Amino acid sequence: MLKPLIFILILVTLLAIGLNLGLFDETIEKTTKKSSLLPNKVYTANETKEVDSSPIKREIKNKQINQDSNLSSEMMELLRIATIHFQKSEDSEAFELYNRVIKKTQNSNDPKILKIFADALFRRATLNNIYPNNDPESAIEDYGRVIDKFKNSDNVELLKLYIQARLKQARLQSKDDLLNTYDELIKRFSKDKEQRFDKEVEELEFAQSFALMDEDKEKAMEVLDNMIAKYQERGETKLSQTIEYSILNGVELSIITDNDDEKYVKLANKYLSKNSDTAPILDMLKIMKDAQDLDQKEAIDKWMSEHKDYHFPDWDFSDLSEWAEKMENPEGKKRIKEYLDIFLKQKYAHLNENQVIYKDNPNQSMKNKDNEEEEVPVYEPDPYINDYGTDNIYPDPYNTNKQTYPNPYEELPQDPNDGVSHNYYEETNPY
Repeated sequence: MLKPLIFILILVTLLAIGLNLGLFDETIEKTTKKSSLLPNKVYTANETKEVDSSPIKREIKNKQINQDSNLSSEMMELLRIATIHFQKSEDSEAFELYNRVIKKTQNSNDPKILKIFADALFRRATLNNIYPNNDPESAIEDYGRVIDKFKNSDNVELLKLYIQARLKQARLQSKDDLLNTYDELIKRFSKDKEQRFDKEVEELEFAQSFALMDEDKEKAMEVLDNMIAKYQERGETKLSQTIEYSILNGVELSIITDNDDEKYVKLANKYLSKNSDTAPILDMLKIMKDAQDLDQKEAIDKWMSEHKDYHFPDWDFSDLSEWAEKMENPEGKKRIKEYLDIFLKQKYAHLNENQVIYKDNPNQSMKNKDNEEEEVPVYEPDPYINDYGTDNIYPDPYNTNKQTYPNPYEELPQDPNDGVSHNYYEETNPY
């Protein structure tokens, strides 16, 4: 009995000595480290579900993206086919496709799809408003749907489409509606804290000044002055195209309203001296101004010598023609009309050697190669023609050349406000 007891006593003694000497610390440490890797937190059922569902969420999101992409492609194809029907004057088929696109896109929250929604409504409005449909009320309703859809949006691109829809709708209503719309849009988008619409506001102001020319030329000049003043206050040295036109337009308006044009001429010489359009236009306007009192034959000859290859690609002579018609001084009136005729021939002669079209002067006729007069539709310059889908949504009001407009389809009918039905223009893809 003693031997087992002695053996147990020796074993206990050895264990005690080993603990005191730290022989088992490493083993304990390893065990502790291993246990520390085990999770301390017990997940709830909801938390486990959230972790497990993340791949499902990604799959749903990717599926939605694919669906939107497929819908976008499908709708763009339908609009492309609708354009072909339009070109063939198959209006009922085009209407049917526009309606399908509008119905399928109207409830989307994807800005890209909503752009197509607006595009279809713009196109349908154009079709509603031109011959043989002649239904401006339906066109006004189409623009109204875009307005209602986007008026509270926070997406910049959709708000730009909202601006376009407001302007397009107002043009089908009245001149007062248009002027009021300019005021409202300028007031609203000038307040944008992030200044995301500075370019659009500038273009709205310029279009407003142009629209005011027939109503109140002095007010039109005031708008231009405010635009130019804001530019100078910001200390900018490189002018936007809108401000360039504002300066040159200020020179013309000063002459027409019998105001001093010196400040505008100085601005033109300061900021536009490198612009190839500046010298020929300023020289032409000076000739018009001085022709009220003096013969300008030498000045005309000099102009033709220095600017013989210039054809006024971005200038409209309608306001000068109207001013000449109202002139009371018979001698000055005769001179100015004579010089206007020279400049108009210079503008259009290069287009067709057998045919000169005096679009800027409603009192002129068109002569063909047999020198026989033909009827010419009265031309009224419209600064708002074909403004849909462009980065610059208020295009040059003086440009009478064929325009190009970015859009997702090959061709689209020209805006009916230019007096031409079933005409087409080139496009590129903005999407």
